[in-house]
Amino acid sequence: MINQTNKGPLCMAAAAICWSLGGLFFTFIPWNALSIIGLRALFAAVTFAVFRRSVKVKLTKGNILAALFLSATTMLFVFANQLTTAAAAVMLQFTAPVFVLLIQFVFYKKKPRLSEALAVTVTVLGMLLFFADELHDGHLLGNILAIISGLTFACVFVCNRREDTQPEQSVMLGFLINAVLWTPFAFFDSNISAELIPWAFIVLMGVVQVGLAYVFFTVGIKRTPALLAILIVALEPVLNPIWVALFTPERPGRFAIIGGAVIIITIVSYNLWVAKHSPAES
Repeated sequence: MINQTNKGPLCMAAAAICWSLGGLFFTFIPWNALSIIGLRALFAAVTFAVFRRSVKVKLTKGNILAALFLSATTMLFVFANQLTTAAAAVMLQFTAPVFVLLIQFVFYKKKPRLSEALAVTVTVLGMLLFFADELHDGHLLGNILAIISGLTFACVFVCNRREDTQPEQSVMLGFLINAVLWTPFAFFDSNISAELIPWAFIVLMGVVQVGLAYVFFTVGIKRTPALLAILIVALEPVLNPIWVALFTPERPGRFAIIGGAVIIITIVSYNLWVAKHSPAES
């Protein structure tokens, strides 16, 4: 049996595993990125509506803010991937833990503990190691957009901890925003055909990689401190190339393996420390 202390972090880890399948699934879908985002959001919205048994959303300030930041994170990340390397986009987006500390300090007057600052620092260093061979210069705009997506990603976590935010509703609203904004691009995408494989993978992306991921996310985020949650989902960019390596010729380099190990050890260690010293926060 999973006790309530571990339920939140385990759900966040499950969400990260689902999200990490995106890189692999993208390789089987030769469509425009905006078409993929729109259709993926559409299928995710249907999946999430089945989970919730409702499409109703209460337009509280917290729900709207969380939904807008979720939508912005997806859009910025897509554009960043068009303008810089995929590895750089993922790595720079995971500056989010740093932004969580800054947001909590500036807006909530919450000073970071030594353990929090250390966990964030080591995680960022692990990310730098993980992508040491792939982060290149010459993609300034894409890198800036990726960093901004890290800020909006951090805001998703912080906003979902507000008392006036219901994660299930904010996520549903975020899906609907993306579906409305980006699905129309599919009608003008000349790469989309009746070929079965891409359609099968876009359905998998919507149902599993996004829809199921956010089912776990909405369960876990209310039971996990924002910083711990965002450190746990740093597993996503670690697992992403592993799935690709298992099913394609791509292989992670030596620094990537070392960086991934550093991140996983940091997340597990910090999780255990929180469980031991601050059980009320878990």
